[in-house]
Amino acid sequence: MNSDRLASLHLLPPHSASVWATSPMYPVAQTISRPDGNSVRLELPLFWYEPPWIQLPREVAGRLAASVANLDVVVSALRRDIAIDEEPSELFAAIPADESAATDAAQRQFLPRMTPYRAERYGFMPADFDETRIIDVRLAATRDDSGRFAYSPDQMSRWEGGAEGTTIGGGGHVATGSFPTDVVSLNQARTKLDQLRLLAPSAAVFVSIDCYRLEEEIAAALVSRPDGLIVRMNQPEIEGIQLAALVTKTRRLMDEHEFAGKPLWIVPGEVSARDVAKLIALGASAVAIDAWCLPLVRFLLESMPTSRYDRTAFNQIPAVTSQHLWDDIDRVIGLLSAIMPHGSTPQRLGTYHSRWAKACGASLLVP
Repeated sequence: MNSDRLASLHLLPPHSASVWATSPMYPVAQTISRPDGNSVRLELPLFWYEPPWIQLPREVAGRLAASVANLDVVVSALRRDIAIDEEPSELFAAIPADESAATDAAQRQFLPRMTPYRAERYGFMPADFDETRIIDVRLAATRDDSGRFAYSPDQMSRWEGGAEGTTIGGGGHVATGSFPTDVVSLNQARTKLDQLRLLAPSAAVFVSIDCYRLEEEIAAALVSRPDGLIVRMNQPEIEGIQLAALVTKTRRLMDEHEFAGKPLWIVPGEVSARDVAKLIALGASAVAIDAWCLPLVRFLLESMPTSRYDRTAFNQIPAVTSQHLWDDIDRVIGLLSAIMPHGSTPQRLGTYHSRWAKACGASLLVP
């Protein structure tokens, strides 16, 4: 789907003791531990971090969100992103159970969902805590499509659900925040994360940061002892070798702060299926595939019916989503099934370029 940004890195086959040795197939599912002893299971190490829901009508956005999540990709959304308060939402509803199997309320299954917990909490509802897998506590302001550290009037109108024709902020942009208003210090942030775990007993609580001041940001973020870390590395200026070096450095800093073994989720921008596998071989636990999902948004914008009675495109969303994403998802599964879960970077990756070997610790191969 995308050109390989990490083409200079090569996934190495495992060492074998004999010519006819077979290689095991490793599972790709993962379990994230919470401090209370509960765990969160994810079938795939893939997530959609920043869907542009505002570009789509709520009904269409909700169908697309559920279609992607049905492929075991964790999808980020607030309920007000994809549904009006009183309307049902497939992404938030329990998965229909097999009528022949006896299933009680405690055994109900839900689609994999991430709740973006922004500093300002615009549009946030108590229902956003229900049955979510990941709470993403964002500790840095993010830019909108215009480049502003702000939310557009259209976005605010959707989140706040104001009366038709009214706008919040006087019709202009509303500035973003970078830290929750009810958290006055980094030490208190730990208490805040414990509170979120109580409110979302099914979720692991992550914090997300930018990568520009990596040492400073990681040291600050890990004071709160989250269940995992999300690092945004999707700035267009970041080249492949820099991306590999940033993942390697982030994992090293996490180890230095006694955070070894905790999940590291990466938002890398455009990547191929092979890039995803290589990022995980470098130490990432999951990778955002926003670049794979955005063409689906563009397709729906182009094919949305002009008549409310023409629902052909709407009804085709699950099939189109599967057709568009499945080959790359299956490629990731296949590549990851051959990577040793506890292998070191030199065991997993090699390169013929000394700069790449130095940047990320891959084995330098003999030409």
